[in-house]
Amino acid sequence: MSRAYEGDGVLINSEEFSNIENRSAIQDITKKLSKLGKGYKTINYKLRDWGISRQRYWGCPIPIIHCDQCGPIPVPYEELPVLLPEDAIFTGSGNPLETSESFVNVECPKCGKKGRRETDTMDTFIDSSWYFFAFCDPPSLTTELPYKKDIVNYWGNVDLYVGGIEHAILHLIYARFFTKVSRDLGLHKFDEPFQKLLTQGMINKVQPFCPDCKVFLMKADLKKIKCKICGNTDLIQKSVKMSKSYGNTVDPGEIIDKYGADTARFFILFGASPESGLEWNDEGINFAYKFVRNFFHLLTTPIQNKRDKRTIRDELILYNLNKTVKLVTESITRIAIRDAINYIIQFVSDLTKYKEEGIMKKIYNECREKLLILFHPIVPHVTEEIWEFIRKDKILSLNFWPTYNNDLLNIENEYKWNLLNSIVDDIKKIMLATKIKEIKKTIIITAREWKYKFYSLLMTLIEKTKNQGEIMKELMKDKQLKVHSKFINQTTSKILKNLGKYSKYNVDRSEENQFFNEIKPLIKKRVKCDVEVILESKSEHKKASQALPGRPAVVLE
Repeated sequence: MSRAYEGDGVLINSEEFSNIENRSAIQDITKKLSKLGKGYKTINYKLRDWGISRQRYWGCPIPIIHCDQCGPIPVPYEELPVLLPEDAIFTGSGNPLETSESFVNVECPKCGKKGRRETDTMDTFIDSSWYFFAFCDPPSLTTELPYKKDIVNYWGNVDLYVGGIEHAILHLIYARFFTKVSRDLGLHKFDEPFQKLLTQGMINKVQPFCPDCKVFLMKADLKKIKCKICGNTDLIQKSVKMSKSYGNTVDPGEIIDKYGADTARFFILFGASPESGLEWNDEGINFAYKFVRNFFHLLTTPIQNKRDKRTIRDELILYNLNKTVKLVTESITRIAIRDAINYIIQFVSDLTKYKEEGIMKKIYNECREKLLILFHPIVPHVTEEIWEFIRKDKILSLNFWPTYNNDLLNIENEYKWNLLNSIVDDIKKIMLATKIKEIKKTIIITAREWKYKFYSLLMTLIEKTKNQGEIMKELMKDKQLKVHSKFINQTTSKILKNLGKYSKYNVDRSEENQFFNEIKPLIKKRVKCDVEVILESKSEHKKASQALPGRPAVVLE
């Protein structure tokens, strides 16, 4: 045996306890020792008594006076709290409080002789364990209680507490302990300090790593770029948390000087969810800078193309605006900041297209102002600057959070919005696949009348069953559809295999045909060619038969 055995087993050479399983033997031996008066059962706690004194200025002074005759004597209650002196000298070494004679040299409260005040202060966790109460009602030297009960009961407990992962254990234990003690003292009525906790992730950055020794290079080794253990220079780059000892930290001041504070905020909040680790990279910073710059340019440059007549494009941008307000609001409420920024980025892209395609001033201004408020928590300086430029009234941060019109967020508007984006995507995919350099015209072929009837009935049946046989049996009861049984059977099979790609909702043929004719100018600008919309019944193209409701056939010429 190379070392002591630490697992479970059976006792040997233990007299009356021999051949007993060790866990059971613990109980038997404890009873025997208790009976003999030699010992008793107790509990060993993982948390031991902890020295809380520190040799630093900032902290709660320990209220003790040392006397050669009386020993350590508590400061009288009426002299509390002990205040830190203002004449301490900071030299960079030693305890600053020891340099203040007015603080150190005092009389013993018990005998009146010369005493010496304790110069150590309590660890800062004594303050951080209950500071959130003090925020509700800042302590006053004129009252005995640290805070007013009614005020703390009104504001407390903390709705959301955000902290670093390094504080996720000890600080939270202390905070709960202080909260429960102060509750028992009758200072407030709640049991827990925080209703919800968000633990922030760490920031990581690549660092030279030796694959042989499994170690990262430290800051002192970075000049030579070789492993100090084995001398290996064939190192790899591996992600590790930012640390001064690794020398892979980033100076926020340099980022702010070069890109601005809002770029740094945008990059960090967009790079990862608050509770996840963030991988720092220069490309991400450059993207953030370009986006913020383009955002500023979009909302401050003059409008070139205005319209007085309302079109389907205005309906679509209003739908997208209200959807974005709803999604961003929900995301920020869940502290899903990255999701919120993604929705903002998508809307900025659509607003850019809207501005290029021609705007109604009133609608554009509504989009612009609501977008600024949504983006304000992320990039407050840039949005405030734009707000002053376009409004010149009260500051942006004093505005109310935007609301959304739920009536506009109906399934028909959603269907049309998706239809516009999907048809443009389909055309671009075909252009890419066919590798046609120049396209003169795009033909959009909408489906025959009976296909709308088939599609609507199919989606209703799918809600009840996914069995193709049962679905076909019901569909074939319709004489008009039975004539097209082969097409319907093949299409039903295709839809059932890729159900997520097909909308459960559809409009009738005339409405869909009208919609495509209305958005022809938008499609033309986005794909840069003429656009024609025709009915399947009037088309002689082979692909016309592939048209479905919401999924027209597309032909490029």
